[in-house]
Amino acid sequence: MRLRPRRAAAPDQDPAASMALLREVMDPPLDPGYASSAERRERAGLPRSTGGRTVLLVVSAILLGFLLSVAAQTLRTPDSAGATTRQELTQRIEAADAVGDERVAQIDILRGEIGRLQDQQATPVVDPAELDAAALAAGATKVAGQGVVLTLNDPPLSADSQDDERVLSRDLQVIVNGLWAHGAEAIAINEQRLTTTSTIRFAGQAIVVDLKALARPYEVAVIGEQEQLLAELRSGSTGTYLTELRSDYGILVDLAPQDEVTLPAASRLSTRVARVPDGAPTSEDDS
Repeated sequence: MRLRPRRAAAPDQDPAASMALLREVMDPPLDPGYASSAERRERAGLPRSTGGRTVLLVVSAILLGFLLSVAAQTLRTPDSAGATTRQELTQRIEAADAVGDERVAQIDILRGEIGRLQDQQATPVVDPAELDAAALAAGATKVAGQGVVLTLNDPPLSADSQDDERVLSRDLQVIVNGLWAHGAEAIAINEQRLTTTSTIRFAGQAIVVDLKALARPYEVAVIGEQEQLLAELRSGSTGTYLTELRSDYGILVDLAPQDEVTLPAASRLSTRVARVPDGAPTSEDDS
């Protein structure tokens, strides 16, 4: 097998040859006209250069300094239009801040007025006498006055006693309704104050008044016109009912007038939504 002849090595090249173009760009030669002029000066015994390049550099430096000076003076010269605009903006900002402060003060004043109006609405001015009368009618306050005390108790138990031979919740209901209708101003059963929304019920073996179980004997304390109350309990419809309880069921009944009867405030009050409509006549208008 024949091998290819090895190619002769190329002679070494000057590494600086590749830098010739770069040197030409960085240090371009003088124009041919400048070169011929320099040769003529040299043959005439004069220096090759007249210092033109130096003069050019000096002139360039002077021009550059002049331009820098002009630029500095231009930058340092105050801009009257810009200053006027900034002053106007500053004045407008200060005026807006002042208006904002005024609005904040007005808001604080209005908030105070609203709070006072709300307080007045929540706590209207009412005559103390009217408040006392309302509290008395609602049973919300302790009261005292002349009246009567009616005590009811079951008869002694025996082997043949019947369930109805004792005080029932309907007995107290009939008696209390009769007293309300004949002059009673306040009533309590075993210290349990009654109101217009009170309930008297029977739960198992106990009588319950406003969800509170009572134990016998049952003491009905009443404040009101004493003579009127006594007349109702002795000879009125309520008295007739008491007579039937004694004679038919053996219920023990005791009636005693009292010059001073004290009743506690109601322990349970109900809130209602009834109100007097606007424009409706009042008791004062009727009078």
